Amino acid sequence: MPKIVFKRAINFFIFAAAITIIATIITYIINPDLKEVMGGLENRLPDQTKESTGLDKVWSYVVNNGFTVPLQMFILALIPIQFLYVINIIFTVALPGVAYGLALQVDFRKGFDIIVSSIPHFNFEVFALCLLAAVLFELNQVVRVRLRNLFKKDKEGISFIKKFLEQ
Repeated sequence: MPKIVFKRAINFFIFAAAITIIATIITYIINPDLKEVMGGLENRLPDQTKESTGLDKVWSYVVNNGFTVPLQMFILALIPIQFLYVINIIFTVALPGVAYGLALQVDFRKGFDIIVSSIPHFNFEVFALCLLAAVLFELNQVVRVRLRNLFKKDKEGISFIKKFLEQ
C-alpha cells in the first residue's frame, strides 16, 4: 500500500477520533434529557434495522457499514467538492461520541467500561473507512482535475490508476 495513502488514512483517523472525543465531552457537559435523545436515535434507524432481531440485526449492520456507507462515500467522491466524502465518517464517529457521553452521564464507571470495551471494534471499523477515504481523496482529486480541464486550454493528463501506483 502506498505510504502517502496510509499516512492520509492515519490523519483521517486522528480527525475522526478527535470528533468522537469532542462529541463525548460536549454530550457529557450539556447533560441532555435521555428520553428525548434515545427516542431521536431510535427514529433515525432504518426500518430494516428496527424490525430485525438476532443475526438478522447483525447482518443489517454489516450491510450498512460494509456496503452502504462505502458506496455513499464513493458516490460523494465523484462530486468535485474536496472532502465531501468524509461526511459519512463524521456522522459515523459522532454518534458513538454522543452515546459515550450519555453512558458516562448515566453511570461514569459503567460508561467508562463501555467506552473501553468498544474501542477495538471502533478502531477497526473507523480505520477501514479512513483507508477508503484516503483512496477516495485520490479519486476526488482526479475528478476535480478532469473537470478543471474542461475549462482550460492547456490540459494536464491525470489518471487515477497511474496516480495511485506512483505513490
